[in-house]
Amino acid sequence: MFKHSHFMGHSSNVNCFRFGRKSGQVAVSGGDDTNVNVWRIRESETKNIMSLAGHSSPVECVTFDPAEKRVVAGSTSGAIKAYDMESAKVFRSLKGHMSSCTSIDYHLYGDYVASGALDTNVKIWDLKTKNCVQTFKGHASDITCVSFTPDGRWLTSGSADGTLKIWDLTAGKLLREFTDHGGAITCLEFNPEEYILVSASQDRTMRFWDLQSFELLGVTPTDTTPVAAIAHTISEPYSGKYALCVSQDMVKVWSYDASVTCHDTLLWNNARQGVTETLGDTLVTDNLQLFGGSFANAFISVWRVDLNTLQPFAPPKKTPRPITPAAIFRPVTPKVLQPPRSAPSQQPALQQPPATPPQPPRSVHQRPPPTPEPSPPASTESASTEMGVDTIKRFAEPPEAFSSDYVNELKVGMELSLRTFKSRQKALEQFMTYHWDKGDVHGGFRFISQLPTGTREALAVDILGNVELATIGLDLEACVLLLPLALELVSGFPPYAAVGVAVAKVLVTAFGPLVKDNKEARRSNREVNFAGEERAARCDACHGFFIELQNKLPNVATTDPRALAELKSILGEYGWGR
Repeated sequence: MFKHSHFMGHSSNVNCFRFGRKSGQVAVSGGDDTNVNVWRIRESETKNIMSLAGHSSPVECVTFDPAEKRVVAGSTSGAIKAYDMESAKVFRSLKGHMSSCTSIDYHLYGDYVASGALDTNVKIWDLKTKNCVQTFKGHASDITCVSFTPDGRWLTSGSADGTLKIWDLTAGKLLREFTDHGGAITCLEFNPEEYILVSASQDRTMRFWDLQSFELLGVTPTDTTPVAAIAHTISEPYSGKYALCVSQDMVKVWSYDASVTCHDTLLWNNARQGVTETLGDTLVTDNLQLFGGSFANAFISVWRVDLNTLQPFAPPKKTPRPITPAAIFRPVTPKVLQPPRSAPSQQPALQQPPATPPQPPRSVHQRPPPTPEPSPPASTESASTEMGVDTIKRFAEPPEAFSSDYVNELKVGMELSLRTFKSRQKALEQFMTYHWDKGDVHGGFRFISQLPTGTREALAVDILGNVELATIGLDLEACVLLLPLALELVSGFPPYAAVGVAVAKVLVTAFGPLVKDNKEARRSNREVNFAGEERAARCDACHGFFIELQNKLPNVATTDPRALAELKSILGEYGWGR
């Protein structure tokens, strides 16, 4: 384990710490000094980039929005404040909890925030209207954690008595309750590839739940200390396959696909100068680095574990094969080395006469079958005076390849391929079931954009390459959601780029005139139009994407050069990029 940085986080005790999931390069903390501090995590240091004031009581929980442009923080008074990072000011104050706010989460697809508190209530807040749109009652003890499901339809909450509840946001009611844990819920984590929830508890176990069938998939053995944070691998070929579970004294690598299995354990001591640090959050990056943030008193530590040193990510250790007499002297089919039919013209024949009279070519045999007392192998004479080392190498028997190596390589390759296809199939099923079949076009495109790298591009090609976009009633919001996907695809290899070019062509043709007219109208009319602010913001976003697209096209390699040329021509007409 590598200690990334250790620094004073607040002027008094630190109470919470959270990484930004989008970039993995920012973090936020809250403390008894009532401030919310935002940190930039560099390669060798962590730097404070802003300190946000506004709370009048200690900050107990913090989180970023998915775009990392906003921070939401809850305090011991029950008040919740949302900060805009660009202006570094509070833009929403939410009051409703009667006691300390203990957990908070931001919705993936909308400006909604979930909060849990010591008053046993779970609340859903609309940041646009500043209203509490839903209050879920039913827990009998303090709320310890809340988390939205990846598709945004449900909310999960855990409490101090070990109860886990799933709430339906659309129906506004309790959907399912689990009471299997024997202690307070410490953390909740969703698999990025499948509809599976992982919960950890003070009972020192973790449980894995299938949220499609509401079945318990498995449970880990009782450990020495409770798991405080969980993070899944997010890069292919491991995306969603392994859960990195961190407690106060160790890091464990778990999988639960076929059975619950611990692959490796890293023991560590998070005590600094006799003070045990509290784990705040963990994050796994694309290059298999596990980052963690812990705190004690007024100080914060950011640490890193290279997962490439742990199983199953590290190369397997090869066990040396025992050498036996039978392996050395095993019988093989004799082979005869034939001299070349004619000597190369560039290589003159040897001028010196051979030391012995010329001999006809002889058969060179390997050792006969082993005898009780085998004698050393006889020396082999050259088959011809014109046969050098290169000739012998060319006719020599290749080194033996063990069949077990081939089998293992094939098994690994097949497992990775199967895992990839299952991941894509699962994502496609979720897209069709929860969004497309219900006519939720915007939600479907948001769902695709939130998928991990690898799965996201593949699913975008599968869907966008088989849908007539012009027939599904696209609007400006859909254009804003689709353009980043198109930009990502045109930067890929030719088949993906062809789909990206086709999508971009439809969007530029349909919305290019609107974006251009909107910008020109605002340039000529300086009056403030609050009603058109949202439309103007979307037009500005599209304009930025059009410029980026224009800059990328010269380096695009596609299987449809004609469509690429047409897209360049359309963009040139509007002057994007000038």
